[in-house]
Amino acid sequence: MKLSSLAVMLILIAAAVALAGCSGPSENPQNTGMKTTVTTAATPATAAPAGTTVTGYTDLPSFVDRAAGYAREYGKDAALSEFNNVNGTFTEGDLYIFAYGMDGTTLAWPYQPDMLGTNRAGAADTNGVNNIRRMIELAREGGGWVYYVTKNPGDNNRDELKLSYVRPVDSTWLVGSGIYLPEVPAIFNTTEKDQLVERVMQARQYALANGEAKAVRDFNDLNGTFADGSRYIFAYAYNGTTLAMPFQPETIGTNRTDFVDTHGVKSTAWEIAVAKSGGGFVYVDYYNPDTGKPGMKLCYVNPVDDTWLVGSGIYTDRS
Repeated sequence: MKLSSLAVMLILIAAAVALAGCSGPSENPQNTGMKTTVTTAATPATAAPAGTTVTGYTDLPSFVDRAAGYAREYGKDAALSEFNNVNGTFTEGDLYIFAYGMDGTTLAWPYQPDMLGTNRAGAADTNGVNNIRRMIELAREGGGWVYYVTKNPGDNNRDELKLSYVRPVDSTWLVGSGIYLPEVPAIFNTTEKDQLVERVMQARQYALANGEAKAVRDFNDLNGTFADGSRYIFAYAYNGTTLAMPFQPETIGTNRTDFVDTHGVKSTAWEIAVAKSGGGFVYVDYYNPDTGKPGMKLCYVNPVDDTWLVGSGIYTDRS
């Protein structure tokens, strides 16, 4: 039977539409501010963090949560392969996913593949801040924020302050990502840090020699030698109770375990954790009595005994 010209035309149009439907998604997806790839059978649809533009630290949790969800859905091997791919869907310039085992083993770091497999549990940044240990602590608590100085691959590998958010995938490893804060200077010279450590150790010796009650009273005395402007001594009990904070007397006696700074970093809890481990450095964006404004601060804390700590800090110049 002969087909009419109209029927032939309709058949050809239907075939063209069917073939178009098998060709896959468009290769020019809408620009969402994050890298988006064409979905194929080998690339799970959830791999691309489409629809999310990480423009500030408030966007990071959802980006990290998406990476953790991807890892849970597609497995550790597939996830790490994607996270370590500099052209992958979780890498966009200086924004990328990193991953560590809960023992500190480096699992994903797309811009430094030579570090994969190395254990960085004891690693510290240029100012002596052990950020990997803190990441592990935060992941075991469900997640959170941490500061540290590291090289920015999007700015000629310059050392810059970074604010990162981490989340556990499961009980054995974590994922995280961060943004750089180049406008916040965070490099301190050796002399400054040595003086800071010496100041705290002198306060500790004073506390040991004179007892907690007298030491705390003297630390809080604005006319005393320990309340030296931004160089003041502070003190916390290990349960989070504020013992000494000379320029903020309203905080004395309050529990600040859950205190968070400008960017959501739980600085008091971090300081307590570091003191319990023997002492060390911590970052916090905190009130500077010399300027009356918040400033990035490198603190050094040290245990007095097994119940409380003393600390002090040095601020960066953000003017």
